[in-house]
Amino acid sequence: MVSFTRQERQVILFLITVALLGMGINFSAKRFLQVKIIASISPDMGRIDLNKADKERLMDIPGIGEKLAARIIEYRKQKAGFQDREELKRIKGISDYKYEKLKEFLFVQ
Repeated sequence: MVSFTRQERQVILFLITVALLGMGINFSAKRFLQVKIIASISPDMGRIDLNKADKERLMDIPGIGEKLAARIIEYRKQKAGFQDREELKRIKGISDYKYEKLKEFLFVQ
């Protein structure tokens, strides 16, 4: 049997204590501090889908009033939905300049 000095026993006891403490903290963290994913993060998060937005939702976008929102919805009905957000340029009242301001708020799914 190996005999240790008093100082060596203290060091070994300290190392065992630290290891057990670390394992206990790790176990507790995994068991009681579980992080749950609430929603997946999407690059389109916070944007409005042109194919699903109602008139009121479209009017929440700066630069879109009641008449323009109605034109967007009418275009969507006629074309069976948007294929690309650049189609907005075909709607009366949306110039290239206005489109550049609106495109950051919109996406097409």
